[in-house]
Amino acid sequence: MIKKFWHNISNLDKLCYALVIAFGICLLALMIFFQFGYKLGEIQAKPFLRQEKIDSTTTQLLLIDEPSPVIRGIEIVISIGMIILGAERLTTYNKRTNDKRIT
Repeated sequence: MIKKFWHNISNLDKLCYALVIAFGICLLALMIFFQFGYKLGEIQAKPFLRQEKIDSTTTQLLLIDEPSPVIRGIEIVISIGMIILGAERLTTYNKRTNDKRIT
């Protein structure tokens, strides 16, 4: 069992494809969380300037809202594309290596 696990980990092609899939899943999870998760039960505010006093000086801070939904949508589509690409490359690699073993 450990030998098979080590063989799968040491295979760089499989490892790269698996990492692309894992990165796509992580990116998708983050984008979904930032798009929907933290907004539950909260009121969305528009960007505004706020003044804060630090010691004797007054500083203006610009509170920036989240990026537009179009940008979030593009990020979600890219992450789904990475998952699909990694899965497709992994299945193609498995088919190619299985064909070599048969012949």
